[in-house]
Amino acid sequence: MRLFRVGRATRDAAALIFIGVLLFVGCEWLNLYENLAALLRKYEYLQADELLLALLIVGFLGFAFGYRRLHDLKVEMAHRRRAERDVSWIAAHDPLTRLPNRIGLKQEVERLRASNNVGKPHLAMVIDIHGFKYINDIYGNEISDEILVVVADRLREIFVGGYLFRLGGDQFYASQEGSLTRDWEKLARRTIKQISTPILIGDRSYEVSAYIGMARYPDDAANIKYLLRCALSAASFAKREHSNDPKWFDPAIDEATAKYADLDKQLRAALKSGEVNPYYQPMIDLTSGRIVGFEALARWRRPDGTFVPPSEFIALAEETGMIGELSDVLFRQACRDAAKWPRAVRLSFNVSPAQFSNRSFGRKMLETLAETGLSPSQLEVEVTESMFVKDVQLVAVLLDELREAGVHIAIDDFGTGYSSLSQLSRLRFDKLKIDRSFVSSFLDDARQAMIIRAMIGLGRGLGMKTIAEGIEEASQAETLQLLGCHQGQGFLFSRAVPAEQAMGLLQTTWPVRSEDKTAIN
Repeated sequence: MRLFRVGRATRDAAALIFIGVLLFVGCEWLNLYENLAALLRKYEYLQADELLLALLIVGFLGFAFGYRRLHDLKVEMAHRRRAERDVSWIAAHDPLTRLPNRIGLKQEVERLRASNNVGKPHLAMVIDIHGFKYINDIYGNEISDEILVVVADRLREIFVGGYLFRLGGDQFYASQEGSLTRDWEKLARRTIKQISTPILIGDRSYEVSAYIGMARYPDDAANIKYLLRCALSAASFAKREHSNDPKWFDPAIDEATAKYADLDKQLRAALKSGEVNPYYQPMIDLTSGRIVGFEALARWRRPDGTFVPPSEFIALAEETGMIGELSDVLFRQACRDAAKWPRAVRLSFNVSPAQFSNRSFGRKMLETLAETGLSPSQLEVEVTESMFVKDVQLVAVLLDELREAGVHIAIDDFGTGYSSLSQLSRLRFDKLKIDRSFVSSFLDDARQAMIIRAMIGLGRGLGMKTIAEGIEEASQAETLQLLGCHQGQGFLFSRAVPAEQAMGLLQTTWPVRSEDKTAIN
């Protein structure tokens, strides 16, 4: 466009010069000035000479005005070119951190292709900030933006002399010309350490961490553009493994990432098609042997009848942010099913830490109860100790909201998480759930047996019921009952079953108590 404007201006100037030359030749040939002077003297009475002078002055003024307009136009064009450069900069940079963005990365790749550096070895690193989404959900955009700025500043100090980009959200990308993988890995470990240092904003300290994936050109990638994809794949693997160490790209990782992406796509389709449903495992009163409730467990049954292990798709849902949608689908269906049970039979439902980061979680849960007709007193929400690590105050507010509505609260996997006794003293729970890792071996392990006795005694002292999960043998159920454990669940009684079969189990009674009370001695 600029070349077009320059060419047109040159043509206009040449045309003007050509017209001027023609006018000069014409005036000389016609002897125009002498003839014009004679004409003015002849018609002096008409004041023609003054009129001509006025026209000449107007012409000179017009020339001066035109020159000024031309100067203003040049200034305006300069401003426009500067604005175009500014717009190009804005388009290629992140306005928050002022780092180049994906467009800037693309421009840099194109620049490398056009230079002689494209064939030289390059190292790449993707930095995925962990914990940023949680802070954003809890404390809002203002705090999370400040944290991103601090993280970006720390990365600038680390990658001096290299390239640094913000890919978007909580991901950054660094690259550098060279092939010294050991130094690059040291830089990655330094990055993890620096990012994990607490960030002080106002009077509160915030903590994030980083998952890092690395790749090499030309060892891992066929070209510079593919290098980013390889580093992203390695970072995704590090995130899935919850690794505190940086991960180098490997073809096997790429294959695993492809499978992971495919499973993610299948899960999204399964939620829409109704393949994922709640199954129900009964909770048994260890004294009467009757069912007192069912725990809702997620099951994904494909059209061909095969099941996807919950450990795979639930972890996937948590990592990809689908856990909220998955939980909503399961909870709504579970409430519809539980509304058909006797009022004395409760529905026990697990919630993830990610759901408790949403301040409206409790309200939405109560709205679902009202829509499905299930009484709040029939619902028991299971929470894990890991929920209290980051923001115990928010969790306490949400739990109190549910308790005030009549919902029962159980602490799940007790003894396997963080600060168990601290949380029991600060928060109110209705039930303590003994993890299967203690139940599986307590009959043969005196130390495990002592721990279970202590848990049951703790629950009794705090006015909580206790339930043991993972019961597979009658002797386990019998001994737990004699120790004072109120309820139990496990394969001894039943596996998790569909809603129709759960209804059929309601009339079943399991014999769990022995007349020989010496079993606890």
